[in-house]
Amino acid sequence: MARRFSTRLGTTDDAADVAHLYVQSGLGDAPASAGDFERMAQTGHAFLVADDEHGVAGVVRFHDDDGITWFDLLVSGEPGAGRELVAAVCRGAQDRGIRLARAVAEDTFPLPEYFGRLGFLPIGRGERAGRPTVTLERRLPLLTVREQRRADASAIGELTGEDPWVFEQGARPGWFVAADGDTVVGVISVGDAGGGLARISAPLLDERYLGRGLDAWMVERASVYAETNGYHTAELPAEPRTNAIRKALEDRFWVLHDDRYLRVYRTPPSPEAEEYG
Repeated sequence: MARRFSTRLGTTDDAADVAHLYVQSGLGDAPASAGDFERMAQTGHAFLVADDEHGVAGVVRFHDDDGITWFDLLVSGEPGAGRELVAAVCRGAQDRGIRLARAVAEDTFPLPEYFGRLGFLPIGRGERAGRPTVTLERRLPLLTVREQRRADASAIGELTGEDPWVFEQGARPGWFVAADGDTVVGVISVGDAGGGLARISAPLLDERYLGRGLDAWMVERASVYAETNGYHTAELPAEPRTNAIRKALEDRFWVLHDDRYLRVYRTPPSPEAEEYG
């Protein structure tokens, strides 16, 4: 069974474990002691750490520069930890709207081939600490929340359980998908509940994309649709999926009321105002 890893930002508390991995790796430019790692972590160097049930299993350094996410000093103490760290770096770049990820690695077998299997292509070679290096690049697909298209029908059917035939007939008003490049990973819809009230469904999202703020973005896209189509209020069910993003909803002016969240765009006119208006 494949190991499961979680990733997080490294801190000075990880210094001993991270230094142990780096010393074993022999990577040039890597911190050679716990003190070296602590100084780097305290002076602007950002590291991602992969954990498994035994503790720190891998680490990588990364930074953003002029719309590109760079990473280097990738080291893995367990099979699969390095791959998970690279995926986490790419996910973070996508979440920040960055389209390119570049890695700098030693130009020795099997590293160029390893990165090639992860979708990176070599774009240049150089030297660091007296060792040959290769720079590799991967273009990242764009994360979007957009209107549903006919080609999305099958994915929407899988996420919602609805008959995809309905969506194959064309775009349905008020239906939006979250897409990672061309891959649909989430869906949300807006319906008419009568009396100027829009009913927004809880966002359905592939579990691999949870915790990245994409579900809150989906709700916001649906909310904009509701407001621009003349609704004075929108409602969203209060359930585990939406309660998990309650802070993000409240930041966007949603208010929890019993079993639903409400977002008021404008105060509906009173009967008296209509009568005397």
